[in-house]
Amino acid sequence: MDEITTTNTNKTVTEVRRMAHLKTMGLTILDENCICVNLWRPGATGLRMNLYKGSRVIQRISIPSMKEEGMDDFFSARLYGENLVQKLDEMSYDFVSDGEHFIESTAEVIAGRENFGKQGRLRARISNPEFDWSGERRRTIAPEDMVIYEAHVRGFTKHRSSGITNPGTFDGMREKIPYLKKLGVNTIFLLPVYDYNELAIREVPTGEKRINYWGYTKEAFYMAPKASYSSDPKHPDREFKTLVKELHKAGMNVVMDMFFSEQSPAYVLECLRHYATYYHIDGFRVISDLFNSKTVREDPILSHVRFFGYAWEDHPQDSENPMLFEMNDGYKEIARRFVKSDEGQVDSFYRGFRAERNGVVKVNYITAHDGFTLRDLISYDIKHNEANGEKNRDGTDYNYSWNCGAEGPTRRKGVQKMRIKQEKNILVMLLLGLPVPMLLMGDEFGNTQKGNNNAYCLDNATTWLDWGLLEKNNETFRCVRFLLKLRKELPIYHRKNHYSGFDHKGLGAPDISNHSKEPWNNNYPFYCRELGVLFYGPYLEDKAGMSYYFAFNMHWEAHDFYLPDITKGRKWEVLLDTAATSRKTEGLNEERTAFRMEPRSVVLLACPEDKPVRKKKGKTNDRSTDRKHKRVSKPASRRK
Repeated sequence: MDEITTTNTNKTVTEVRRMAHLKTMGLTILDENCICVNLWRPGATGLRMNLYKGSRVIQRISIPSMKEEGMDDFFSARLYGENLVQKLDEMSYDFVSDGEHFIESTAEVIAGRENFGKQGRLRARISNPEFDWSGERRRTIAPEDMVIYEAHVRGFTKHRSSGITNPGTFDGMREKIPYLKKLGVNTIFLLPVYDYNELAIREVPTGEKRINYWGYTKEAFYMAPKASYSSDPKHPDREFKTLVKELHKAGMNVVMDMFFSEQSPAYVLECLRHYATYYHIDGFRVISDLFNSKTVREDPILSHVRFFGYAWEDHPQDSENPMLFEMNDGYKEIARRFVKSDEGQVDSFYRGFRAERNGVVKVNYITAHDGFTLRDLISYDIKHNEANGEKNRDGTDYNYSWNCGAEGPTRRKGVQKMRIKQEKNILVMLLLGLPVPMLLMGDEFGNTQKGNNNAYCLDNATTWLDWGLLEKNNETFRCVRFLLKLRKELPIYHRKNHYSGFDHKGLGAPDISNHSKEPWNNNYPFYCRELGVLFYGPYLEDKAGMSYYFAFNMHWEAHDFYLPDITKGRKWEVLLDTAATSRKTEGLNEERTAFRMEPRSVVLLACPEDKPVRKKKGKTNDRSTDRKHKRVSKPASRRK
């Protein structure tokens, strides 16, 4: 037995045996009485493990090297002691080599960062992998049913208005699960929740107090859930597991954002396997130059979870349970420019609105943590990042936003009315497009950062959700719920096959087609700001055979949209109109074959199918279709 030095005769570790199980690095629990240690410390001449109670060292343990195997700086041992794991649960530890204290990169619980924004002496704790997952009822959400909600754990409930017992924690988010269910989202996309160093941030000349709020820093212990995000800082691992379990019980999935900088590919894969296995994480967005899909497709564990990225290579995958999701970053710019009436955006918007890709699931978003919130997108023309301490020089200048006539908060009724309509327009573009939508937390009730489009360094009311806005902006909240209800119910989003844009079954019209104010005309001049999108009923896997027509008028003038004549004896009905105060509108003409579109508005109409009309001659696809349509009377003007 190797020598054990201690400052206490009541030893926790009573025996050390040379060489542990070499399949895992760091500390691994073998059973309740044994822990394995495997560490590589390049150039080290020796290694000691210190056990602490509070700030006092209670035992020093020499870890033998594998010198006999020709590896002087690789250290491996099995540590024994009666009820060792239970005793270590109340302790912390670190390692000492050549006079330097350190923690291994695979540590699973970190002590010293229990208070966000403050740091003490860093040590590690043992994480017991045993956890009661009974009743979890975990399921994989199909892409056609998925609605993503991007959230920052601390900012989600830290504001005093959240009414949470433990604000800013995993437990605080757990308390809000009924709210998330009511909203209608089912996949929670978490910004970094591993133990990153929030104090690792560059200094600015103004001396402003700043903090790495988002967590994208290379100074992190990636395998340890963040202690300051836990109401029980000694066991953040258990609290995070409880959150994941409760989200799964509620029918939701959990995706983690992982930012790696200088770590090896082997370490990256080990971290991902760790969360997939011990925390039941459903997916990851991995930010690393060393990461690719081929690696995870061939991994026995990671091939069963989902990965979100920006440019996956083409390859076949399981259509029933695809693993690759592509963040459609370009849609953010296209949709913003279209909704603010920029020229030349119609065709690009249509392609983004219906974007699909074989083997990869598309994800659309218009706002995210790194930019304007939805409310700020319609309230500010320019960024206002003065609070960041960089003289408003940080953050992008290309926001493609429009303040609707006044910069920031205003009491002008006309501006307020326009903002409400623009907000609804954007929500329709996001939540009712074909790709999976990702909603930024708080956008459902008008959260604002006061024009700050780069609030990465602020941990205050600017980045914390003000839940008092939920009652104030309840109309926006109800709009989001209604749109997500439509997304869940309409057959548009639940087809097994992608839309082709052609009438490939000879049913009389393409499965999806694009139009201008005149049906079957899809030539868009540069100045055009009007778009119609038809989902043809006979191609939808729905017994009712309903056809659906989106009409987008992003012009500042009203326009008459003539609706496609696709059936006999059936009339179009309005499902939603962003320019109306209720779903019932007066924009339809008497024959219900044309609609008077208000400036900057979106309308969704439905038409039940009796049987498809006779197939027209010539090409029938979304770029060239028969432009003949029945002339009808003009739509009625709306009553004032």
